[in-house]
Amino acid sequence: MTIKEIIQIENGNGNTIILLREGIFWRAYEKSAYAFSIQIHPYKPTRKWVIAVKQDVVSLGFPVSAAENVLNNSKVLMRQEKRLVLAASPISVEDFEAWKQTVPMTLPDSGLHRKDIRRPYVPTVVSTTVSPVEQSCEELADCIRQFNIASKTPVECMLFLMELKRRLAE
Repeated sequence: MTIKEIIQIENGNGNTIILLREGIFWRAYEKSAYAFSIQIHPYKPTRKWVIAVKQDVVSLGFPVSAAENVLNNSKVLMRQEKRLVLAASPISVEDFEAWKQTVPMTLPDSGLHRKDIRRPYVPTVVSTTVSPVEQSCEELADCIRQFNIASKTPVECMLFLMELKRRLAE
């Protein structure tokens, strides 16, 4: 199922939690993620900009192996190999949108907050002699200092390095 199809289904979702199996995880998107985190288990959601649908998308996931413990009191409306539909209380669009805005935006696959990497250049106080190049280098240095390499996978580290190289090329 493509992200476009998922978003289309979630736009019409008003009272169910749709879980999709992706590898060894069950994932919930948009309104399903909201209802899941409020009504079943408060897993930490992520919000990412998805180019294919030109919007922020919120999702959360948990291992398939944990499903029995996590979902033990949930009413299952439909069970398929790659889809699980649970009953939920009615989902308020306004409450969902307000909740979605509280989820921090991250860069795809990096775990970094967008504001940490894409900060625009803001001129400093007139009395200083810091050039835009020095300012940009200082921002990159801050990003590197804030990146917790010990808690990242090798792929996340590689993606972080690629993002830094892209910024330097600008």
